[in-house]
Amino acid sequence: MLNVKKENQLNEIEESVLNGVILDNFKNYTVNEIKHAFRLAVSGNIKIELFNKLDAIVLGKVLKVYKEHKNEQIKFHNNKPRRMELEKPTQEQIRGIEEHFIKNCILPYFEESKALETANISQTNNSIFKFLYKRKIIKLTKTEITKYKKQALTRWIEDLKKRRFKGERISIDEAMSQKTAKMYAHCIALFDKLEKTEKAFNEFQLNEL
Repeated sequence: MLNVKKENQLNEIEESVLNGVILDNFKNYTVNEIKHAFRLAVSGNIKIELFNKLDAIVLGKVLKVYKEHKNEQIKFHNNKPRRMELEKPTQEQIRGIEEHFIKNCILPYFEESKALETANISQTNNSIFKFLYKRKIIKLTKTEITKYKKQALTRWIEDLKKRRFKGERISIDEAMSQKTAKMYAHCIALFDKLEKTEKAFNEFQLNEL
């Protein structure tokens, strides 16, 4: 990698010293990480002057600069949430997003669901439920939460049987993840409370004007 000339290659003593330096001072670095450090040095991504000889001094300098570079990268990554927080959308932008969601998702849902016999399970309907629940437009008692959880499991098993009938190689005993269980329960609750929720939503909209 360094194009070390034959006359600059390490002798037995120098190689022994180099190995000792690695074991004593850089044992937390893997071989691949040491190689990566030198690739960064050779490509100029970390600033250090290199010579056509690999010895303990060069190794120490490269890994010292690499450690600083690595710490900077970790610091940059850890600060991402803070930077994202500073780049939060304005209230006007949030309002625009909500209006788009209402127009293109919530209102069509109310109309389309009236012609359905069972709840449509989807991430979109899950998002609609969360939107309405957060604003207390749809409310659930503890008894209702338990009921919809049970209905979610029943619906999950029914869906597995349908998928298997269509040729999918799945077991009807396949476990439902917690995330999926919530989505099913939310969609079923939303559909079950359709009429009451639509009325509450219209009242909510009037109060927002």
